[in-house]
Amino acid sequence: MHGVSFSVFFAYPSTRKARVASLGGIVSDNCSQEVRSDRGGIIALIGILIFFFFIVLMVAGSLGAAISQDTPVENGIGVVEIRGTIATADSTVKVLQKFQDDDDIKAILVRIDSPGGSVSASQEMVEAIRGVTKPIVISMGDMAASGGYYVACAGPKIYANAGTLTGSIGVISQVMDLQDVLSFFKIKVHTVKTGALKDAGSPYRSFDDADRAYFTKLGLEIFDQFVSHVAEARHKTHDEIAAIADGRVWTGREAKELGLIDEIGGFYSAIQGLKEMAHMTGNHTLVYPKKKTDTLLEELLLEGSSRVGAEIRDNLEALIHRPDSFEYRYTTR
Repeated sequence: MHGVSFSVFFAYPSTRKARVASLGGIVSDNCSQEVRSDRGGIIALIGILIFFFFIVLMVAGSLGAAISQDTPVENGIGVVEIRGTIATADSTVKVLQKFQDDDDIKAILVRIDSPGGSVSASQEMVEAIRGVTKPIVISMGDMAASGGYYVACAGPKIYANAGTLTGSIGVISQVMDLQDVLSFFKIKVHTVKTGALKDAGSPYRSFDDADRAYFTKLGLEIFDQFVSHVAEARHKTHDEIAAIADGRVWTGREAKELGLIDEIGGFYSAIQGLKEMAHMTGNHTLVYPKKKTDTLLEELLLEGSSRVGAEIRDNLEALIHRPDSFEYRYTTR
């Protein structure tokens, strides 16, 4: 019987009924008992998986609550993380102020992994960092470019990995022209304005010479602020920084040769240097700001999706950012 069944199966019957009949014979003759048995096993397996899933949730919830509690520490080092596109300074300023006011925090490390972003948000972060009276250092991750580097210059000492991408001293503003799209869909936009430049950079009309001159003047003013800030922070002349401020990024090693950072080293090298600066001996405790998430499971999910989320957010912001805004942002687009 097995020989017949296999010969029919491999022959691949030309009609659907024949195929069903041949397969049905095999299943009914050989597998009916196994199907019933397997069904019970599958149900049991699903039950076990559900049980362990709830156990994981319970454990994660208890661990997450313990981790998120504010507990007294000894030799605390506050870690402030600036990640992704800089859109606002609010959370960073609040964390810096919290660590500044906390007597358990003896020193602060600012960890930057950002391509930059908003000019005003970057400047607010600089002001907040400079307002800290406790020992503080800057540690760069994968990237601290443009606005990320602008913020880094607020610290008295900057650490970067040899392969960190940093620099990109410059400003950028991109204007979208939607006229062809509007024309294709036969959409007309009527504008009422009180001045010739009130709608400068509007995506609904041509970017003319007057717009370009206006935006160029604004960009050069904001660029000059960037160059002056770096020159003051790195103890160089305005001309020395302007000569290298063409928007390019450098590796950490190149940046050190240019005098844009102080030390080659990762996160823990920066921690050690910070401890020496603060005259801390013995063990230390790294203190991170309390997260809004409630469980360890949520923390893991948030961390795992952070880079993907940052990439999506960066692309969306590049599409919808105001046409009249300038940014300290490194971009390859």
